[in-house]
Amino acid sequence: MFGKTKLAGLLMVVGMGLSANCAVPSAQAQTATPPPPPAVQVGKCRGGVPSYATIQAAVNAAAAGASVYVCPGTYPEQVVINKNLSVTGVPSGNASAAVIVSPSGGLVQNATDPSPASANPPIAAQLSVQGPNVTVNLTNLTVDGSNNRLSSCGAPTLVGVYYLHASGTLQGLNLRNQVLDSADMACSSGLGSYLEGISANAITFKNSTVSNYQKNGITANGDGSGTGPVVNFTGNTVVGQGPAAGIAQNGIQIGYGASGKATLNLVLDSVSSGTNSSSVAATGILLNASNGVTVFNDKISNTDFAVAAVSDALYGTADSNNINTNIITASKIAAVELCGNNNLVQWNDLYSSGQASVKVDSSCTEGPGGGSSGNGNTVNNNNFNGDCAGILVGSGTGNIFATNPLIVNVFTTIESGSTCTPPNSTSAPATGLPVPFR
Repeated sequence: MFGKTKLAGLLMVVGMGLSANCAVPSAQAQTATPPPPPAVQVGKCRGGVPSYATIQAAVNAAAAGASVYVCPGTYPEQVVINKNLSVTGVPSGNASAAVIVSPSGGLVQNATDPSPASANPPIAAQLSVQGPNVTVNLTNLTVDGSNNRLSSCGAPTLVGVYYLHASGTLQGLNLRNQVLDSADMACSSGLGSYLEGISANAITFKNSTVSNYQKNGITANGDGSGTGPVVNFTGNTVVGQGPAAGIAQNGIQIGYGASGKATLNLVLDSVSSGTNSSSVAATGILLNASNGVTVFNDKISNTDFAVAAVSDALYGTADSNNINTNIITASKIAAVELCGNNNLVQWNDLYSSGQASVKVDSSCTEGPGGGSSGNGNTVNNNNFNGDCAGILVGSGTGNIFATNPLIVNVFTTIESGSTCTPPNSTSAPATGLPVPFR
């Protein structure tokens, strides 16, 4: 009896095992990730990969989703991408620089800025990514704007890398010399990168260098409708030209509805040569008509304003931004300019500003709906050293100036008004608001 029962149990187990072995695979098991499209290369540094003489030819030949490897060399061309790709500069032997330069005849218009805020819609981009619904990743490329042959302020706006309604990660880039000829240095042109959109397209720009630009180093703009790219700018070095007559440089601009964060960046030398003019104030990091942006753990030096949140009467507010844990030195006007409402400034080291560590400014209009700026801002737990005033306060209300632990070598801790003049000074203080790219 015992043996028969045991045998029956054994048969059941065996049957179950056979049933399991014969089961139809699940839909999940049947679904396999398709292999990526075959890669292509520019130049001949990788065996077994189809080769093209120019980046544009390789882009045109690559299937959507493919990788384009750019061998070391100099490529005199303008590149347009309108499909999902990864474009990567690759080393070969001792060489590792894949450099895009201006064609021999100079740059020509290859894009149009659709924003109603745009002051000069034609764009001449060295590398242009055209959306919508396009993701393009760029890695380890140099884009040099020398010899662009663009002349006059009416010429197309010079841009190193332009993204329109597109997403992607840009890393390890070297963008340089996006400048016009010496006679046109006051034109609002010359952007290292311009990242634009009217939806929340995600863009990461990291571990790159941008230098010797004319107007802005890194720019992210919406169109002023309240929505724009969501950006993550991190680990970049952005170096302006230093004192520049007639042009207000901005190292990093997040504006017109763009949002996101700027962290761990080094921003230097966005400072104008003029004083007492709203047309020439330059900024390290400018938040223009954008809300809810975080500026965290950046190092900024030698600017007119280091960080500025500025509302725009036509295109929106600069409210509820978070500026914290930054190290800021040598701001000609103010380390932090708040021409908006409900912004937070805390845990910053703000040293050697010409007028104030923090300027709470009531002179801006809060977007098309009206209203005044300079209200409801909080400034606490910052260190001030070597400024004319710790905090300059306009006519706003509801501001909170809580404990700021270190306040030394400051003529006045809190001062009413828009300017601060040190005792025995013989020169008028610099004034004015930052001037964004639009």
